Amino acid sequence: MSDTAQPDAPAGNASVPLERHVPARVKFFFGFGAIAFGIKDLSFALLLTFYFNQVIGVPATIVGSALLCALVFDAFNDPLIGHLSDNLKTRWGRRHPFLYGSAIPAALCFIFLWNPPELTDGQMFFFIFGAAFLVRASMSFFEVPMASLGPELTSEYHERTRLYGLRFFFGWFGGSSMLLITYAFLLVPAPGYPDGQLNPAGYESFALIGAVIMASVIIIAGMGTHSEIKYLPKNNYQRQSLREELRLILRSFNNPGFKILMLCTLFANSTLGLNLGLLMYFITYFWELDSAALAWFVIGLVAGIACAVVASAWLSKRIGKRRAAYIFILSSIVFTPAAYLGRVFGIMPENGDPILLPILVLFMALGSGLLVSGLILKVSMLTDVIEDDAERSGKRNEGIFFAGNFFVQKCVSGMGIAITAGIIALVSFPIGATPGEVPQSILNNLAMVYTGIITVLALSAAAIVSRFPIDQADHEARIARMRGAAGEATM
Repeated sequence: MSDTAQPDAPAGNASVPLERHVPARVKFFFGFGAIAFGIKDLSFALLLTFYFNQVIGVPATIVGSALLCALVFDAFNDPLIGHLSDNLKTRWGRRHPFLYGSAIPAALCFIFLWNPPELTDGQMFFFIFGAAFLVRASMSFFEVPMASLGPELTSEYHERTRLYGLRFFFGWFGGSSMLLITYAFLLVPAPGYPDGQLNPAGYESFALIGAVIMASVIIIAGMGTHSEIKYLPKNNYQRQSLREELRLILRSFNNPGFKILMLCTLFANSTLGLNLGLLMYFITYFWELDSAALAWFVIGLVAGIACAVVASAWLSKRIGKRRAAYIFILSSIVFTPAAYLGRVFGIMPENGDPILLPILVLFMALGSGLLVSGLILKVSMLTDVIEDDAERSGKRNEGIFFAGNFFVQKCVSGMGIAITAGIIALVSFPIGATPGEVPQSILNNLAMVYTGIITVLALSAAAIVSRFPIDQADHEARIARMRGAAGEATM
């Protein structure tokens, strides 16, 4: 399928990124910065609902509603941050001032979230909403500009896949490593808390350690990519009235490839959000595993993501990004719910059997790795949309497009959290439950509802991404035309 639409008459000639293999040092720091986002994101997905619901005792519907509202409100910040980042002109370029300025506020807000005061359930809704919003908003000032650096570092088609593969790896590695430390050393049994996952002191220590790491990583990533500022493409586009700027932003978002990728994001990221949102419930109550066993899930998750980085680059180079993403997302359906269905139908080992944990870790690695391979390629395809828009408009809008991507991701992550809370309420899962005492009928209902929903979501995501209209030949022809136009403009 080829993108044959002709570009609109541009308002100026957009600068074109260098066609190169990015230096290994720069690749490392570009990916390394995602550790901060990974700590925040995985803690929100895996720990936050569980913490406020089971540890603090806030009803799941209140937690889910508060987090959903925080996500939606924050998501509207992203286009503004993207627009500011695209148009900022300083001696440190367009992106780096935002990176350096976000580190300390993000860390302080993260600590605040995990140290709630004693409040009623109604008051807790506003606390969770406000604190979660501050964390997400402060992190957006780092993540949107940082992610926008990727398509500016190189225009090479497959190099971009490798760049964003590294970001996915470091994001998951950072978040998973922090969770591993938390499970192994912080969420440990204490007097009055025989189950370490229910020990509130562990979450307070987690917040402090996580905040220090996040702030440090943000600053290091900015410094590690600072030397590239002089090589990044410039935005020669002249600012217009606010009305005209808004019109151009909306026109960019109307790009056919962008709409397909965002619709895919709606379903694929909802699948991922639901997987992570229910994982703590399944580990603690469905499989009745302790904190030490939880660490193996984290190792399996990291192993799956590491394989995803390699697999996404390898398969896409052979059959193209679109077909590879379709195959990866479709294949994830086979492995992700397999263990839960196996338990419901009586073919999985019983809880406590030594073979159970290795089987679960294997399914975790395969299911998460396949799904993330598809998501890596989805982001890489977004960079191809950015060049398409740059040719049409004469303006580089990396920040706007990644803001749009994060906008949809946050909305659907909120949807995933809300679906998680809705499923917990639907199956009448008890608050403050003790592992081993939840009725098996409730656990089976939880597994079946979860399986049905993620199957529909993943099938929808695979079908949608197969419609993406830009391939390698389109991209390379576009870059050649843009270089020619830029050369003519300088003569």
